[in-house]
Amino acid sequence: MKRLFTFGSSFSNYKWPTWADIVSQDYDYYENWAKRGSENRVIHASLIECIQCNNITADDTVIIMWSRSNANFADLTEYLIDSINYIQSSHLILNAIGCKQHFFSMMPVDIKYSEKKWTYVTEKLPPAISSQVLKFYAPVLKQVMPGMWETVFNNNWHSRNHNVIGNSRSPGPSRMEIEKFSNHYNAVAGSSWPTFDDFIDEKDDNVDATIMKEIDEEFNFIKWRHQVKHGRFDLHPTPMEHLEYLDCVNFPVSNKARSFAAHWEDQVSSGTFIWETKVPESL
Repeated sequence: MKRLFTFGSSFSNYKWPTWADIVSQDYDYYENWAKRGSENRVIHASLIECIQCNNITADDTVIIMWSRSNANFADLTEYLIDSINYIQSSHLILNAIGCKQHFFSMMPVDIKYSEKKWTYVTEKLPPAISSQVLKFYAPVLKQVMPGMWETVFNNNWHSRNHNVIGNSRSPGPSRMEIEKFSNHYNAVAGSSWPTFDDFIDEKDDNVDATIMKEIDEEFNFIKWRHQVKHGRFDLHPTPMEHLEYLDCVNFPVSNKARSFAAHWEDQVSSGTFIWETKVPESL
């Protein structure tokens, strides 16, 4: 029996099918241990628990999509080494078992992902911090495929904003809601605030940081502005974008798996889908 065990964060287990569910179509048995919001420490811990629970052997396949560590609670050097050590440890453990292993990634380990103003931004760690670490761990990092961020999203999470997602559980703002938001904004706007249109279009580079903080405290609408401007209400890859990623990293899947991805892409686009990947219960 061909068994598949997958690990990761919300990019591996979400409210619609991910790469893991697509790949699973080609296996007899499948467990997805990925959990939304998981950082690399949690992914590594889930792997250890899964090995213990399922007695993973050389006949099995393990695929991990590495996420990121929480850089908000670590200095940059610690953040980088922390992530790579979890990857290195997992690689050594799976090598010892002798199972088939594949390492995917959400984004490179030397990229910091954070929020700035009302948008999500990524920044490369300074070479002075990353170069020696990346060189030292180069052998294991060669096992990690390029990330979803570099391949499908072309180094910019907003590059696929044209792919509007219908989602009945989290509908985007209606015209009436946008008008209500605009009226509220204009009613409370200070004299130094950008106009509502400039706010929506992110033309706020020359606005003082204290003003931006004032607006943020009034609204706290990171996603709202993104929704109003772009119409894509969720930056998680769609089923076909997940399939595109598998193709980008040359991971073979059957026509059955491709048809599965296409079917669920239609469901997600229409907003009529109901999907849930069961996560094995932790100890």
